[in-house]
Amino acid sequence: FKPKVILSIWGSDLFWFQRFPKHHKKIGSVINKVDLLVVECQRDRELALTFGFKGMFFESIPATGGLNTVLLAEKARHLPAKERKWIAVKGYSGFVGQGKDAIRVISEIENQITDFSVMVYSAGLGTHWFARGLQKKMGARLVIARKHKLSNNDIQEMFLKSRAALGLSLSDGLPATVKEAMCMGAFPIQTSTSCAGEWFTNQVSGILVEPNQIQSTAAALLKVLRDDKLVESAQDDNLMKAEQLFSENALKEKAKKLYSSMVELDNQL
Repeated sequence: FKPKVILSIWGSDLFWFQRFPKHHKKIGSVINKVDLLVVECQRDRELALTFGFKGMFFESIPATGGLNTVLLAEKARHLPAKERKWIAVKGYSGFVGQGKDAIRVISEIENQITDFSVMVYSAGLGTHWFARGLQKKMGARLVIARKHKLSNNDIQEMFLKSRAALGLSLSDGLPATVKEAMCMGAFPIQTSTSCAGEWFTNQVSGILVEPNQIQSTAAALLKVLRDDKLVESAQDDNLMKAEQLFSENALKEKAKKLYSSMVELDNQL
């Protein structure tokens, strides 16, 4: 009897490491032991096939769990996105995080967004010290929270008061922060090196930007901060999508279906 192997991969497992030849053999060795591969987007399905994967795929599913989307949508509608005066900025640095670039984006347009405040959350050490320089200019309008310093409730409150959520990285799957922003009415701006574009509609309910492009990312953020109709329609669209895609019930049913599919496969053999 050979037990079936299910592998659920994170966003950078294939996309980031496939660029390094020394990892190719390792990747191929692992995925060719797998019977059912669970990914967050079509991009990673295609990558798995290039490494010779011969097993089954399950439908795209977030690697992180479900949320109480009904409650979050109710809270989100108490403060419509167009009335919000905060920008949530992901501060990850090191590995693939580009928190410093996110600070450069804010610095680029700081004098044009004087009626907004910025929360830099999950800041790595490098981002923290880099942001301190901008904080001297922005004062109390720039708040910096180091990684692991905010509770889940703090994060929730941040997204519920944010008009835009900016996240920049060199590699990702579906960032949990994009999922959370969509569930709470904050307009997501995320690098195209993620899978986010398969979960929101680019230029409609979110915006994809290119890594290392400070000026074009700053222009995208300014658009979100100035266009009330854009963020209003995006909030409606994302809250509806979140209920379908990210709710606890929806993901619970997907998980049941995942394991049932393996049982059915066993029964056929």
